[in-house]
Amino acid sequence: MGNSERYTPLRLYRRRSREHFNGQLKNLRLAVDWTVWLYLLIPGLLYLIGWYSSLWTKPLPTWATELSGPVLTGLIDIVMLSGGVLIFVEEADMLFLKSRPLWMRTLMKQGLFRACVLHLGKMMVITALTAPLWSRVYEMSFTPIALLALWFGIVASIQAIALHIIKVRYTGWRRWIRLIPAAIALGLFTIRTTSWMDGEIWRQLAGIFVGILILVTLIQMRLLMKGTFEGDVREDLRGRLKLTALMLSQSVSKPKVPRTKTVIFRKRRRLLRNRSMSNRTAETAFKAFFRDSSTMKLYLQLGSLSTAAVMLPPFPVNVIVCCLLIIMLTLLFYRSWDVFANSDYVQLLSYDPAALHRAGLTMVRMLFIPLGLIMGFALGITWLGWLLSIIVAAAVVVFGLFCLSVGGWIRLTVQAKVSQ
Repeated sequence: MGNSERYTPLRLYRRRSREHFNGQLKNLRLAVDWTVWLYLLIPGLLYLIGWYSSLWTKPLPTWATELSGPVLTGLIDIVMLSGGVLIFVEEADMLFLKSRPLWMRTLMKQGLFRACVLHLGKMMVITALTAPLWSRVYEMSFTPIALLALWFGIVASIQAIALHIIKVRYTGWRRWIRLIPAAIALGLFTIRTTSWMDGEIWRQLAGIFVGILILVTLIQMRLLMKGTFEGDVREDLRGRLKLTALMLSQSVSKPKVPRTKTVIFRKRRRLLRNRSMSNRTAETAFKAFFRDSSTMKLYLQLGSLSTAAVMLPPFPVNVIVCCLLIIMLTLLFYRSWDVFANSDYVQLLSYDPAALHRAGLTMVRMLFIPLGLIMGFALGITWLGWLLSIIVAAAVVVFGLFCLSVGGWIRLTVQAKVSQ
């Protein structure tokens, strides 16, 4: 790298791109047993080929015929957001590349060109896989489908570069308040423009022309940006380690960001009027549950999944599912209480067993009531309508509190036998 006359920026980019590709292959070889995958991949490919050919020759399934164009475009737009931009800059290049703007500009050009080519190839594959729908449901010929693939590739490149500009400029919450609206606006633009084209060649050509102009403008904006070297290094590192992070996500937990303050319950506010020992302990356990980001995330996931689980099945399956979910939540919340009851904080204090049991019962009730109300409303709306959903929600909460009381009595009985 010291001799800039012999070692060109283009050669530097190609070498780093090749090293990145070889590194990804090495990661896959370490994590994947190709002998086992070969036995799974070949039958899977044969099944996929057969299923794909059946979409052309056999009657389409009901879900395919009822799938509207905007919905299909929206699903494809989600796939577009999966890509990114790599320009292969490293932190050690700071002094060298800042003193040679031509090298940095060349790396950016090559990275943006690589991103456009990859997104175009990806969208050509996606369009080819969905071609039976575009041809048989929306009655498009080969030429409109080919132009649609080109349009999707251009739009995917526009989205990747536009979001990349935001990522290298901002961090933290400032980044997200710009990324989310930008992604939504770009998605709506893609859906609306694709619907306006409607398979007409002249509209597709006009859209492609405008898309190319927007893409060239974004590339020029990216090349003219200054003071983004740290952001470029950060996003490149994140993009290069994405596959490694995905493979390690199941075996290594993500390190927690140190916080000086919790997200909720920052102030010492009372949740229960009665200030008995059991109520104060239940209040402390309840706040500790939500101050832990992992348990709070699990609680929100349980709420969303439980709501979907009672809304999707037909009656009376949804009622049975709701009862089973209440029993599952009972066991889960009592296990959360056991974690708190066996913690060092509780062991330092001397508790009456009866007071500790009442605290646990109060804590699990406080955790269940919000989820019980949500599940009850969801069940009532899909089963009996809006007006009677309040009664169903109350019945679900009452049944849940009954299950919690029975579970607490069983636990108290078992503990008494063990202590004897």
